[in-house]
Amino acid sequence: MTDFDLKEKFKTLRREGAALPKTFCDLGVAFWLLNPDEAKHEPEYLSERYLHTKSISKKALAAYAEKRLKEYKLEALFRDVELPLIPILAEMELRGIAVDRKALQALDAELGKKITALAKDIYRTAGGPFNINSPKQLGQILFEKLAISGEGVKKTKGGAVSTNIDTLMTIKERHPIVKYILEYRELFKLQSTYVKPLQELADTNGRVHTTYLQTGTSTGRLSSQNPNLQNIPTGGEWANRVRSVFVPEKGYAFVSFDYSQIELRVLASLCGDPQMIKAFTEGADIHRLTAANVFNVPIANVTPEMRRLAKTLNFGVVYGMGAQAFAKTSGLSFTEAKKFIDEYFHDFAQVKTWQEEIKAFARTHGYVVNRNGRRRLLLHATSMFRGEAAEAERAAINMPVQGLAADIVKIAMVNVAAEIRRRKWDDAVRMLLTIHDELLFEVRKDILKEAIGVIQPIMERAYTLEVPLTVNVKTGTTWGDLA
Repeated sequence: MTDFDLKEKFKTLRREGAALPKTFCDLGVAFWLLNPDEAKHEPEYLSERYLHTKSISKKALAAYAEKRLKEYKLEALFRDVELPLIPILAEMELRGIAVDRKALQALDAELGKKITALAKDIYRTAGGPFNINSPKQLGQILFEKLAISGEGVKKTKGGAVSTNIDTLMTIKERHPIVKYILEYRELFKLQSTYVKPLQELADTNGRVHTTYLQTGTSTGRLSSQNPNLQNIPTGGEWANRVRSVFVPEKGYAFVSFDYSQIELRVLASLCGDPQMIKAFTEGADIHRLTAANVFNVPIANVTPEMRRLAKTLNFGVVYGMGAQAFAKTSGLSFTEAKKFIDEYFHDFAQVKTWQEEIKAFARTHGYVVNRNGRRRLLLHATSMFRGEAAEAERAAINMPVQGLAADIVKIAMVNVAAEIRRRKWDDAVRMLLTIHDELLFEVRKDILKEAIGVIQPIMERAYTLEVPLTVNVKTGTTWGDLA
């Protein structure tokens, strides 16, 4: 079968009890692999874009895609990773994940009361009611009526002081009302984005069915929508309460398998930095090691605050974060942030060398490629506009790391699904969600220990790096138990 959007077609076949084809080719996924920044993958658009005709010929599109996949050395990635993933995602979407309706309704009511109480606190502090959800009215209250200083915060295109989360975090110590607004926004978002929609989206069996976008990102990561179950906040009492409404079927338990620091392990392998490789090989705490180096103290003297800054810096490096972004994320001044980054690259020189090589490759060739063959066009890397070139360089640094991490998760999904089929565990071990570097399963309790013993090593052996891949396992009776 050669067609577009095979995931939806496979779901229809499953609902009808029909067998899936043994060989298949999804042309939308193929063309996305060729140019992952291309937003459209419909046959009409692709025919005009690549074949220069309005006449749709799946055969001609397939021939074009096959030729280009071979030319770009993407055949193995397409055949062995992306195509086998399609029926797995279809099954996951059909299966869904259960929610406790009563718990959802109780949480909705509780959040409503708390939001109402916070609104009263905000009105009292502001000296009168206004639309808290209106950026314009909120800005007028904060920066005009209450005269809070807008120093150090950005303005909108219209010239008004922004009231986004970055602004509120910057000014939160300047007036008591800001803390009320931050809490109000957090709870309002949880209620409006998750608690209320989940009640509407749950089917008659109380299960919620997200939709996975295989072609939704430029790095290869899977994304989720309607509802987006990958973006439910973690940390904090209320976020955990939301996660706790997700429950396994009776007789089953939730099990999460989470790759530990996968992107940093990929970075260490790609750049070959000896300190990073040694730390991961010996099972050392990479953030404590980084803190010891950057702060020039013995590892035993690293404080929790030092480790926090080092962790922020470690993950920021993966995304090509500069001093300005690090300052905003960490709370440091620009000068302090720049000093930390300079010290980091002095201590982990191989990381800087690798980054400069990747940026030079992108400028020369107009694309980057990860170790698994995945490509991303970055034509702006040679732009005369500084902002465009800088953004392209950040993407060039990030894509080989995040793209390979995404591939590893996908390979693990394919390998685990194959083993589940081989053991005839289809109903006993259910892959429910993929959340970035984590896989969530619903496992029958009588084979819980056995299933963990099978799945964890498969995931840890999914790909060979210069350092070990480590998977953390947690079990629980709600998703909140796994936080």
